[in-house]
Amino acid sequence: IEFLQSRLGYQDTEVVFAGDSGNDMPVLASPIQSVVVNNASDEIKAMAQQLVAENGHPQSLYIAVDPGPLGMNGNYSAGVLQGVWHYAEGFRNQLESGDNT
Repeated sequence: IEFLQSRLGYQDTEVVFAGDSGNDMPVLASPIQSVVVNNASDEIKAMAQQLVAENGHPQSLYIAVDPGPLGMNGNYSAGVLQGVWHYAEGFRNQLESGDNT
């Protein structure tokens, strides 16, 4: 993720990463804006929250919920969309209207 950010010139605040398992933990615990989808285990959610707090950037982690914004359950792609809703306010109108242009 960091390689691509550097290569493409994106800052941490211009990226949203989503994950649900232990192999995603390095990014979930990093300063990159991240989402743990609702279908992740409680253990993964707790570990991610603990690690971002220990690393000093708890604001970089969003835990998707059910019900969440737009009535989404936060599982799988609905969790990713909740994360976009949370971090990228500029997309909220498109998400509300279902406009994907």
